Amino acid sequence: MIVDTGAYILSLILVLLACVIRDFLIPIFIWRKHLKGRSFGYCFWFAIIFQASMQINLVLFLGIFNILNSFTYITFNILIYLLILWNYSDKKFFQRLRNFFTGLWIAFKEERLIGYLKRHLIFLYKSIYRKIYYWSIWRKVKNNWIEILLLLGIIIYNIWFLTHNLMIYHCYQYSDIPVHHSWIWELEQGNLYSDGIYPFGMHIMIYFVRVFFGLNLREIMLYTGAYYFVILIIGVYLLAKEIFVGKYNSLAAVIITSLMLNQGRYGAALPQEAGMYAVVAIGYFMIRYLHRDKKNNIIETDSRLRNFVRINSYINKKYIDSEMLLLMLSVSLVISYHYYTALSAVFAVIAIGLAYIPKIFKKQYFIPLLFCGLFGALIALIPTGICLAKGISFQESIDWAKTVIAGESWHGREADYQEKLVMALGADEYLINASLKDDSEKLDSCIMENSAAELIKSYIKAVYNFTSRSMFGKKPTKLYFICMITGFISGIIMVLSKKNRVYGYDYIALIIMVLIFFTLGASKELGIVELIAANRASTFAEPFTGLIYLLPIDFIFRVLPYNFSMGKLSLLICCACPTIIINAGCYHEFFDFNQTYYNEAEYVLRNIKKSYKKYSYTIVSPTDEYYDVIDHGRHTELSQFVNMINKNEDKFFFTTDYVFFFIEKLVLQDYYYGRVKVDLKYALKDFIYMEDVQDYYYQRAVIESKAYFWAKKFHEMYPKNFKVYFENDIYIVYLMEQNTYFPYDLQIDYLEDYKDTIESKVNEKCN
Repeated sequence: MIVDTGAYILSLILVLLACVIRDFLIPIFIWRKHLKGRSFGYCFWFAIIFQASMQINLVLFLGIFNILNSFTYITFNILIYLLILWNYSDKKFFQRLRNFFTGLWIAFKEERLIGYLKRHLIFLYKSIYRKIYYWSIWRKVKNNWIEILLLLGIIIYNIWFLTHNLMIYHCYQYSDIPVHHSWIWELEQGNLYSDGIYPFGMHIMIYFVRVFFGLNLREIMLYTGAYYFVILIIGVYLLAKEIFVGKYNSLAAVIITSLMLNQGRYGAALPQEAGMYAVVAIGYFMIRYLHRDKKNNIIETDSRLRNFVRINSYINKKYIDSEMLLLMLSVSLVISYHYYTALSAVFAVIAIGLAYIPKIFKKQYFIPLLFCGLFGALIALIPTGICLAKGISFQESIDWAKTVIAGESWHGREADYQEKLVMALGADEYLINASLKDDSEKLDSCIMENSAAELIKSYIKAVYNFTSRSMFGKKPTKLYFICMITGFISGIIMVLSKKNRVYGYDYIALIIMVLIFFTLGASKELGIVELIAANRASTFAEPFTGLIYLLPIDFIFRVLPYNFSMGKLSLLICCACPTIIINAGCYHEFFDFNQTYYNEAEYVLRNIKKSYKKYSYTIVSPTDEYYDVIDHGRHTELSQFVNMINKNEDKFFFTTDYVFFFIEKLVLQDYYYGRVKVDLKYALKDFIYMEDVQDYYYQRAVIESKAYFWAKKFHEMYPKNFKVYFENDIYIVYLMEQNTYFPYDLQIDYLEDYKDTIESKVNEKCN
């Protein structure tokens, strides 16, 4: 298999650079005056939250009014950015511009234009240099260079780890990613919600990269997951800094999370995982707000009743500052990214609320938080309501979510496809997969009849089983629960101290939140409603792994006097974490990779796009290449082509001068036969064309074998115009050159050389 490492690394760098420019360089430049003097945490959250909120709502606005295209999108972006710059300027831009051109004209008339331009360029250079030299960031870098280097190391490690397998198997990691790919391509055509209403946060942010940078969509989809996980890790680091006292304890937390991560979904471009940073942002801003001492706004002339119902006194700049507005936008983002992400945010808010019960229901805290939450949800839901009013229905996955909650089996297109295929071929043609059988066994519901002690014991067992199976294994899980218990006790102790009370609440909030996620994951074993699919619940808890493990250590730092030596101890703990994790056998392995297509397909197609003019060629291949070629050439489904050469549909011809046939010699994966070489026995089987992408999942060996023997025969008939363009031990690509006015008749008897074999097979069946 081809591994073009250089090209893959270049694509990775370009995608990461484009995302950094989109999420940080552009918003930081535009809002530089607002961000001046702000903390690193505020600048980070402001940049990414503002940019995501703006882009998502802009695309939804343009899509709702059916004016979404690259021109309007770029134009509106430029206008919005210019308005922001103008708002923060001294409003003398045009005056300075006029003075410059007046001086330029005078210099031109007096024949000193070169000197004038040179002087202005030198002045501009010195001005920029002076501004950069006096940036406050250099002082922060000097004072925190160890912390910055460690954080950069964590970022680089995560990018390397999450893209390691992509550098070997350069393809999508999950079967649903091509669906998201297709929706983004439809956005490029101006079609919002082409397959029904669905949270489009991730799709819109990728659409930005496509429109402004023109990168290959497939490459963006491959590396977006790693980028968003890095954003999530930085967010968790900032959250940890709000809770932990040791200077490097927050870094130790994200090191543990990074080295013990075992959810492969975080390495893929999936909406739920992409939006998890917004969940962390909600926790971050809620905790920061609840850490402050806010006084109750009491008006002496008010009666007790009026003072109790007074609300508007808490909806102003005094209580709702810029951080609270970012909290509001974060709420809208979790809904915009994925429904499950929104649900996890709800549980995070519940956990923080329960921990902060003595404080959160005070009006000076409750009303601003409630206001921001409601308006954040409203920002996200208004576009959805408008689309529903326009007659756009929800996407199919909503039905899947309903079946999960109802505890039923999801029978989508896949189950229907299998049933239709078996009926068309006959039950004896294929072994009916066990998944077609109704194996949904009812859980024993007698747990409800047990005593309280037995219920608690059953609950602990179910949660432990889920955690050990889905996340860590037995030994790390035991240590995890010990840290949770220790952290909870520490939190209770800290609540008794006024100095550390809010941090005690934070400890308790973290533990409650993780327990909620674990309970959701163990819901099937517990016999309760499965609000979230079990395999998704662990992805919610995963980012907070390091924080839980560090709770006892941070408590020790709080009770002991903190001085310079404690800072060194914190650094020592941070540096020791990797060694401890590796020696304890807790270091994660590279994720299993569900290869969906060979690297050869991407490699050959990339070279074809470079070598041939646009739309001068047609690619005949599975659906995987469709969206990669559609903007450069034509595409025909290999399954449809095989159906045509079998004379099961009307004859068709190709309208381009060049036609490339992508055929697997070693079938990637067939549902019934596995990974097999193309063979006559598969070519002799019946192929039922269902006009569905699942044709390649259930009948791939048959499709590839028929295409292979057809191409072999056609090559014998027309060796000059039907050539091998590329071949190795697992893949072959044929190139057909034709005169489009006199195209080839492709319906040939490609199995005529095997008539004796066919007759013997027929006789065997008859006997």
